[in-house]
Amino acid sequence: MRSIGQLSRRSLLGWSGVVGGGVLLAACGAQTGAMEGEGEMEAKEEAPKAEMADTKEMEPRLIVHTDWWRPGGAPTIQEYFDGIKADFAELNPGVTVESVHVQGTNGLREHVTVMIAAGEQVDSSQVSVAFILDWLLKDFLQPLDPFQARDPESAPDKFVDSGRFFNQHNGMTYGLPYDGPSTTVVGINTRLFLDAGLDPARDFTWNWDWDQFLESAQLAHEAEGDNIFRLGYDADSFSLYGIARWVYPNGARLYTADNTAAAFDSPQGIAAGQFKEDLRLKYKFGPKPEGATFENEQVITDARGSWQVGYLLGENPDLEFDFAPFPKGPDGTTPGSVTWTNQWCLFGPSPDPDLAWQWISWVNSEPTLEKYFAGILSRNAGRKEFYQSEAWAKIVEDRPVLKDLEIIADNSGPYPWVHTAAGNEATNPVWEALNNQELTVQEAFPQAVGLLNGVLEELGV
Repeated sequence: MRSIGQLSRRSLLGWSGVVGGGVLLAACGAQTGAMEGEGEMEAKEEAPKAEMADTKEMEPRLIVHTDWWRPGGAPTIQEYFDGIKADFAELNPGVTVESVHVQGTNGLREHVTVMIAAGEQVDSSQVSVAFILDWLLKDFLQPLDPFQARDPESAPDKFVDSGRFFNQHNGMTYGLPYDGPSTTVVGINTRLFLDAGLDPARDFTWNWDWDQFLESAQLAHEAEGDNIFRLGYDADSFSLYGIARWVYPNGARLYTADNTAAAFDSPQGIAAGQFKEDLRLKYKFGPKPEGATFENEQVITDARGSWQVGYLLGENPDLEFDFAPFPKGPDGTTPGSVTWTNQWCLFGPSPDPDLAWQWISWVNSEPTLEKYFAGILSRNAGRKEFYQSEAWAKIVEDRPVLKDLEIIADNSGPYPWVHTAAGNEATNPVWEALNNQELTVQEAFPQAVGLLNGVLEELGV
């Protein structure tokens, strides 16, 4: 699997000047609410163009799709799945799409593993970058190259390069980038920033460094002694995912260039961890007042997902906010964060791979994405041309916070994707000890690297 450090702006979308943003993912291990952004734009009346199957009576055929997006979680998710299944069935008489929805990415990973072991039919799935490598090493997925060779509109170069990083293995392509790029960003309450005499404009917040970020959070912070009324920044706890957003903008990386070892115990990585720890302890951005959230405006800056625009406005329609990258450290070259793009994949055990591919490629075709991702979900998609569409331009006009978020993704490093579950399990005791102040950052980072390297050596890449 090829290596990556930071994703260049040119490589992410393959062209410049596009209006777009980070999606909508929480991808890897994201909370359910984060995956269920609201959409406002009405669906197009015409169904996306697809090849119409022969109208003569056909033998019934079944597609089984698995996903952690759950229709019961939000009205837009229900509308999305109902719509794509109905549209595809109408275009392909005799075909029924059955969707299996499981709580969370870890739940889906376990459920599909059981389905395959039991010999149950499973054809397609949304696959998180948190476990795509694990499924590739288990030969769960089949390469898409033969199908893409016959379908120019599904060729790899039609999709954002940040997604194409995660779906490559041994020179083959195993997924269509979907719902992304997703990026962890700094949510800023622009109204409260202005009230504190701060400048929320992107000319400032998209170029800030650690000192400027700290000063802004301190000026916005409202407290009397230990009694916090409004939290200037919600200093969250340590984890692999939690440190990624800080180490990349300080010139560090999570893994070595060949992804065979962890590397965040470098001087740059440890410095980033110490700054993160100082925000929590030295500068006392915490503990968070009970019930305080970014949505209810008791937290002024907070780590959010670029996919959460609809969710945030659904919680508070009057919320005035913008997104920014995490600040640049003294050893970094630009503000940035952590980013990823999930995939739609085809299972090796599929009894009808040609039909499954027809389903996968249609769902990820430009007309379908414009109808459902722009029109219903109001979130980013994995196709480059999506960001040139009138449908996406309308969304950005209505919600300017989405404009140009791909720049943050371009300057970010990849989600901790190499054996995520096993890596989290192995390093969790170290992070708990650090969060409980039983270890210092200088002690914790090398210990976590050693444990993660044990996982990578055992499981391989």
